[in-house]
Amino acid sequence: MNGGGRTTEGSPPARTAGSATVQAQALLPMIWADPQHMPEQLAFFAVRRFGPRAAASVARRKQGGPAAGDDELRREAIAHGTRMTIADGAVLGGPFIVLMPVSFVAALLSQARMVLELAVLAGRDPLSEQRVADLLVLQDVYPSTEAATEAMREAKRRPPGGRGRIPRRTRWSLIVRMAAILGLVGGSGKQSTLRRVASSLPIVVLFLVGMVLPLIWVPALAVIYRKNTLRLGTKAVQYYTPSAAGDLLRHRKRLTRMPRTVGVAAVLRVLALAVVPFAAAAAAAAAGLRLAGGFWGTCLIVLVAASLLAATLWFVHRRSRRRSL
Repeated sequence: MNGGGRTTEGSPPARTAGSATVQAQALLPMIWADPQHMPEQLAFFAVRRFGPRAAASVARRKQGGPAAGDDELRREAIAHGTRMTIADGAVLGGPFIVLMPVSFVAALLSQARMVLELAVLAGRDPLSEQRVADLLVLQDVYPSTEAATEAMREAKRRPPGGRGRIPRRTRWSLIVRMAAILGLVGGSGKQSTLRRVASSLPIVVLFLVGMVLPLIWVPALAVIYRKNTLRLGTKAVQYYTPSAAGDLLRHRKRLTRMPRTVGVAAVLRVLALAVVPFAAAAAAAAAGLRLAGGFWGTCLIVLVAASLLAATLWFVHRRSRRRSL
């Protein structure tokens, strides 16, 4: 943002280069460079990079469906934002848990873009720094736009990129805070040490389970992201267009429905990949293979190795498909 709170953008980048996952990798060094202002840096970046794209997306929807009313356009924006949050967050985080920060930031950016599109539909400027304050309030980082604006004054607009060389404790606290903003753990505001530890337990459990069965993150995060992104979308509509919130709530259950065959295929694919590690462990046990720690130790080693191999192959397959788009 340059002084007046607006950004300048050149010609639109290619779809792949503009995806939330790619943009998350560009944002993370700024977060590592200014970890205490992670929410502010994410909101600044989202408005800077996705503000113009949000306006363009709304214009395309209006051009493609000139008869569509504002209520329908809002539902489309929320449905698309929810699907993209699941695709950029849950899919990336599921197969490769070591990419958790990229997964969380990509999900947050997808949600931010949805909010910016809803702001455009309400007649608000998506490039204004006021949208940064709006995002911070809607994400429950600050209780009011005044508090958010005050915090924004202390954050650098474009911090020099860090290299991720920050204390592990700080890195973990950032991941937990991202998870809190996404609704995976307890609130994102200031908490006592006991409440902070208690709110971190769900993400720790998912992390430990995901180390053994990485694909468990796919369905788990997909369900959580869907629920919380729909909630954020409804909250944004209430914030920008209070009179439209009632109609949105009536149609909320139908917002992100997908063709049944697509959903069934996705579930079967995840189940098949999840069964592979257990099948490999059972085969090793049946064959009398002993690696370390006797029967149970061998089963655990084979289970973890097969799970990580399946997740790696799945991740590589997903990356190759994204690059071909």
